[in-house]
This record gives sequence, C-alpha cells and structure tokens, in this order.
Amino acid sequence: MPHNPETKNSRAWFKDPDSDPSKPSQNEETGLFGWTILILIFIGIAITCWICSFYIFGHPEKPFSHEVLSKLKKIEPPKRFELTEAPRGEFLRAQQILDRYGKMKPRQLERTNETLIRNYIRNYKPADGLVPYVLGTFNILDSFELTGNDYFSSGVAAVAVSKDDPRLLIEQIFSSGKRVIPTLHRTLLTGLDIDLKRENELAAIIHIEKLKDGRLKLTTVSIMYPSYESASADGTFTLDPPTLLNVKAGLPVTNEDRQGEADAKYEHFRKKARLASKKQEPKVEDPAIGQARLMRVERPLPAYTPEATPAPSPVLLASAAPTPSDIVPSPTPAPTPLPSPSAEPSPISSPSPSPSVSPISSPTPETRKAIAAAGSKNWQTYEPSRMPRGRLIATGELSDIAKKGTGGERIYLQGSFNVTAAGGDRAVMRLPQRFGSRADNVRIIVQYPNGMTAPAEGSAVTRDARRPFQVMDVKENPGGQINVYVREVTQP
Repeated sequence: MPHNPETKNSRAWFKDPDSDPSKPSQNEETGLFGWTILILIFIGIAITCWICSFYIFGHPEKPFSHEVLSKLKKIEPPKRFELTEAPRGEFLRAQQILDRYGKMKPRQLERTNETLIRNYIRNYKPADGLVPYVLGTFNILDSFELTGNDYFSSGVAAVAVSKDDPRLLIEQIFSSGKRVIPTLHRTLLTGLDIDLKRENELAAIIHIEKLKDGRLKLTTVSIMYPSYESASADGTFTLDPPTLLNVKAGLPVTNEDRQGEADAKYEHFRKKARLASKKQEPKVEDPAIGQARLMRVERPLPAYTPEATPAPSPVLLASAAPTPSDIVPSPTPAPTPLPSPSAEPSPISSPSPSPSVSPISSPTPETRKAIAAAGSKNWQTYEPSRMPRGRLIATGELSDIAKKGTGGERIYLQGSFNVTAAGGDRAVMRLPQRFGSRADNVRIIVQYPNGMTAPAEGSAVTRDARRPFQVMDVKENPGGQINVYVREVTQP
C-alpha cells in the first residue's frame, strides 16, 4: 500500500493531547496529593508528640504530667537532704517574705508557685534560682492530720503564725508514717513555738497563698526531715519524706474551712491564757502558758574519715619516697627505720631533727594523736609547708578522682573558694563562677578540728601548696554534683 503523507498528518492532527506519556495521569496526580497530605499529618503528629513530651517532662507539677511520669517511673519521690548536700538558697525572715511576695499580682504568684513546687518535685535537680528558706519563730494555731485526699498523704500539717509579724502564716508539713501520727498530735499543740533556724533547719517554701483578710500563708517543708521533741510533752518523732504525692489535691493543705477552725481555736486559747495570767494561776499542763517549744533532736554527723584508712604515723610518712608533686619545699633528713617487732630498738646516740622512733609498745604522744585522729575531731595539724608528703591537686582533677577513687593516696586540694554556709566546725564552699560552667557542680565540705572555727559565710578562702586542704573523700551524685570532703590540717 502506498504511503500517504496526508493520512499521517491527519492522524497527528486528531491525536489526544492527554495521551502524552510525558504528562502524569489524573490518577497519579490524585495519589501524589494524598501522600503529601499523609506526610503532613505524620509531621504534625511528630511535632505534637515532641511538644507534649517536652511539656510533660518540663512541668511535673501538673496533675496529668505527674501521673504520666509516675507510670513511666521517670520521677523520683522527694528525698531527704543532709545539711552539707542541701540545694543553694536564701534565708528569709517575715518582713523580707512580706516585701517580696506580698506585692505580687495573682499571675506572678501563680508562676512563682509553679516554680516552687516544680523544684520540690524534682528534688531541686536542677533548681530554678535560689531556694527560699524560712527563718523565725512561729506559734502553732492548730494542727490537722493529712489523709490520702491531701497533697501529702500521711503526716500532720501545723498552721502557725509568725511571732515577728502576725500577717505571715505558715503551714508546716510534718510528713511521716502512720505510726508517728499519734505522737505528732500529742506534740503539735496550740501555742507551741516552732523555731526555724538556718543552722539546723531547712524549711523550704513550696507554695504561697494570699488570704482574703490580707494575710500571707506559706506552705513549708523541712527537706532534712529531722527528728523533734517537745519540752512539755512526752514523745519524740522522726519525719520521713513522702513516698507519694497527690498532685491533684493541690496546695495549700489547709483550705478555708480548716483555716477558720485554726483561727477560732487559737483565739479561744489566747483568751484562756489571758484569764489564767490575770488570776496568776497558770495551769502547768497548758503548753502555751508554760512557753512550750518544739525542739529538734540533733543526729550525730558521720565522720568523713574512712575507717579502713586511718591516719598514718608521721614517721612512716616522712620516710616515703619523694614525688614530683611533693608539697614539702625543702628536704628533711631521713629518719631511722622502724624496728621489727622481734628486734630490739637501737639507741639514738645524738639528737636529730628527724622524728624520734619509739618502741611499738610505747608510742610517742604525736603518734598517739595521729592514730586517735581517725574518726575524731582531734587530728594532728601542722605548720604551713610542714604537713606529710602527698599529691597536690587542683579543682579540675576532682571529677577524675570521683570516678577512679583516691587509691589510698594522700591527696591535698588547693584553690580559691567562696564560703556559702558555715556552722560549728564545718563550712560549705563553692568555686567562684570564673572557674567555668561546672563551678556550681562542685561542693567543698570542710571540717575543722577542735580549737578552730569555720570562716564566716560569704567570705573568700584561698589555699595554695603551703596550706592546702587534705582530701578525705570525693563522691559524684547521679545528677553530676561532686561533693568533696576535706579537712583542715594546717595551723593558721
């Protein structure tokens, strides 16, 4: 058949443009659009999950967040703090509290309460700012037993008024087990005084409320959970951290009805006290008339010296081989070696500046003092640069020692520190901020021997190779906090 060019052109002329294979079909366009929508939905779900997880982990004080974190076991119950491991804070008296929180707007107070209870639930890891602690003496209005419907499920809440300013109230939470509650009721009576001191009490503020009559009421918890006793009532009780928090119940624990009962009971108590004072026949069993006071029972602090590594004798230390990190600037004459138990001690022909060697059965007074230093406050101190040889370190090496341990080596610490807390024979020091971002993660707990006083809070302490601290132990908490336990071993 002959080729007809017109026929070919006519077919091309009537060709459907939609049948072009280079263009996607309608079904393909619909499928591509559907996949785009599905991908966008998945992206939205991922963003929503990320935002929700960030909110849940960032706000454990919210009931829903706390419930989710508890089920996932991502939140720890409140812990008991020791004085040397307590979070950094500021101690506020009644007037300071009223000046700071009494002028806040409702929205400001709400945000402050969220921060305070969030820090407490997180065990102050990390803490948003300094933890506010309450100072002063408070007189109990009334006390109420805590139940499963309250924020704290077990214990007693005592409502008390400040003796410095009656505009300030606190509800002190005494968290404890069920068996201690009867003792708490017998002790926390109306009119009893509660002393909140910085030396032995850490009453942290976890909630603030403005009452309708203008008074300010704080919810406080002693994060040390100490032991107490009353001067006029029989019984001693020990507090325990709560094992469970009912966040849905909210704070404060004492609602409006409980607060009204406490005010009425306290007013009735004061009338009885005034009548008794006029008749000059005060009842002995009345705790307030007898000026009853709730007193804390001090627990003995553990010694920082490990029992397995008592302080060695100065004679043995002086005979150690010198190392590049020796801190004694000038060499001393080598002492006479110690005799074996079976050998007779050889007499010393002439005096020598080195330590004299006595038979093992009759140690010298210096040796007895060094041996008695283990587990006591009477360890031996030395003149500057005259302490036994040892390894001198800086603060930057503390993290490595916390992981590897001291290995039985005598270690000395030098550096500059700021005293953040002091009391009795101990002081807590921290590194200045210029040392780097990990300055807040290092806490130096210094113990001083009898006859020496700790430096004042807020002062600066610098120690070099002549007067270093002796390191007794270094521990690193799971949160990264490094606690360094040291002793003062040089004379001022």
